[in-house]
Parts: sequence; structure tokens; C-alpha cells
Amino acid sequence: MDFANQDFSYYERTIALMYRKFFMKRIVLTVIALLIIVIYSFIFKDHLIVNSVIIVLLLGLVMLLFKKLQEFPEVYANFLSQNEPDAQIIQIEEAEYTYNVKKDNVFLVAINKKGARNLPANNKQYTLLVGFAKNFFTMQPLAIYYYDMLELTYEEKFRLKRNGYSNVPRFLRRFTWTNLKATAGNGVNFVLGNLFFLFILYRLLRYLWRFLQMLF
Repeated sequence: MDFANQDFSYYERTIALMYRKFFMKRIVLTVIALLIIVIYSFIFKDHLIVNSVIIVLLLGLVMLLFKKLQEFPEVYANFLSQNEPDAQIIQIEEAEYTYNVKKDNVFLVAINKKGARNLPANNKQYTLLVGFAKNFFTMQPLAIYYYDMLELTYEEKFRLKRNGYSNVPRFLRRFTWTNLKATAGNGVNFVLGNLFFLFILYRLLRYLWRFLQMLF
């Protein structure tokens, strides 16, 4: 099963681009939010204490994201070392918005389907799944795993939805408890992630509305 080295060498550029795109998207969005808050504070000069705290947090987040962006070679080498000399084969359970990774029937991580790729391995029996963890807070979101596509299973709720047995309209399924739980990862992440995101979003919407009122 000594084929991982060939696969990791062949797909390194592809995965590096995925990794860069993932972090650059978040860096750009964070910088835009930062600029809106800074400009608002400079023009209207209110909520300065709260805005100062948010600015510091966002600056810290940008620095963290840039640091993570530079760690790709180390992270990639670590995944390769986990698959040498023998590739580690895991189980995949497909859900509506995630690939649930399991090892010996023990859940490891939920990979977001959006942006994930299934890459053919040098050993045709296996597929290399590359994606990013769906939960809000994780020290390293990149996930690279080998699995046998013939052994792919489906989450029961997802299987029923695929067959048309669902009472929830498709456009509302992203807001179901199952999807939110998968995004959060656990209860603490769910609370912290949503509160922080909603607080920042609330502030940005208020500030943008204030800008519009000033213009019109």
C-alpha cells in the first residue's frame, strides 16, 4: 500500500491551491469587515470602545489566518507521514452537507461537502478525499483521507431525503438542527461561533445602514 507518496507528490499543487483559497477567502472577508468598522468609527465617532475591541479581535484573526496560510508545507507533510509506510484507510458516511469521517466506527471529523474533492489514488481501489472541517473553530481545518468508495455509506436521514422522504423544504435544510450541529462541531463551538458571528454581522449591518442614511 505504499502509494501515498506518489499521490501526495502528484496532488500537492492542487491541494495547496485549495488550502490557499480557503484561507484567502476568510482573510478578505475579515479585512472587509475590519475596514467597515474602522471607517465607521472614524466618521461617526461612536461605539468607540466596542469597536476598538472588535478591531483588535479582527486584527488578531487576520494574523492567525495568515499564520495558518503559511503552515501548509508542515501540515501537508504531517498528513503524508500519517500514511507512510501504509496508507490509513478510513470509513466515509455521506450526509447532506458533510462527509463524516470514521475510523473503526468511531467518528473523527465532519468534512464540509462544499469545496471538497475526491481525487483518484494511484491505487485504483481507493479515493483521496480532500476538504475542510465544517465546525467553526479548529486549529487546522484541512482534512486528507483515503477511503474505499465502494464502502461509502449514507447517513439515514440523508438517505431518506435522497429518496424523497423529507418534510423539510430543500431551501430550509441548511438551517436544520443537524446541519447547524455539524457546523458547530460541539455545543461550546456552536454557542461561541454563532454569538461571535451574529454580533459582528449585527454591527456591520447597523453601520452599513448608517452609511446609507448618510448618503441618501
